[in-house]
Amino acid sequence: MRKYTLFILLVLLTSRAFSQTDSAQTESVTSRFYFPGMVGVNLHLYDQHQHYKRGFVLNTGIEYRPDNNPWFFRFNYDAVSSNYKSDAGLYQQTNVQNGTLHVNYFIAGPGYRKRIKEIGWYFLAQTGLEQRNYDRVSGNESGYIITQLSKTQLAFKLAGGFEYYLAKHFALVAEPAFYPNLTSHHSSSSNGNLTMSVGFTTTLF
Repeated sequence: MRKYTLFILLVLLTSRAFSQTDSAQTESVTSRFYFPGMVGVNLHLYDQHQHYKRGFVLNTGIEYRPDNNPWFFRFNYDAVSSNYKSDAGLYQQTNVQNGTLHVNYFIAGPGYRKRIKEIGWYFLAQTGLEQRNYDRVSGNESGYIITQLSKTQLAFKLAGGFEYYLAKHFALVAEPAFYPNLTSHHSSSSNGNLTMSVGFTTTLF
C-alpha cells in the first residue's frame, strides 16, 4: 500500500511540474526545495550464501539548493526489495529459504552539482539508517506463525546523476548509486546494492 501511495505522489508532482512557467518574477524560498522521485532496478553484489534476483528500488527525497551555489543538501527515503534463495543449513537471521528482503534507507548528506543550460550532473554522498525487514517462521504440530523482523544499522550511499531540464525547475534524471553493506554478512543481505534509477526532480511552486 505504501508503494502505491508514493507512486501516486510522484504522478501528482509530475503533473504539477508541467504546469510551471519560466516567468521573470522573483523566486520564492520554496523554489530552492526540489523533490526528486525515481524508480529503478537493484542488483545485489556477490554473497556466497544468499542468491538474489534483480530487485526494485523506489527513491523519494527532498533537496535544498542554495542560490548561486553548486553545493546542495538532500534527504532520501529509498525502498529496495529483492527476492532471494538461501543455501540450506546455514545460520541466518531469517529461516525462510525462499523469500523477499525489504530494505528501507533513511539517509541525508551533501552533494555537488554542475549545470550548463539544459544539462546537469551531480555527485552525492549520504549517511543515515538502514532498516532490513524479513520474515521468520516458527511453530509446532498445531501450526506455523510467520512474523516479520526488523534490523536497523548504519547506512551509506554514493550516487551520481545526470539531468536534462525540460523547464527551469523540472528535469528528467538518471541516477546510479551504490549502498555498501557495513555490517556482518550473516543475515539476509549481500555485500552491498547497486541501483539504477530514472525519474524526475521538480519544485512544488
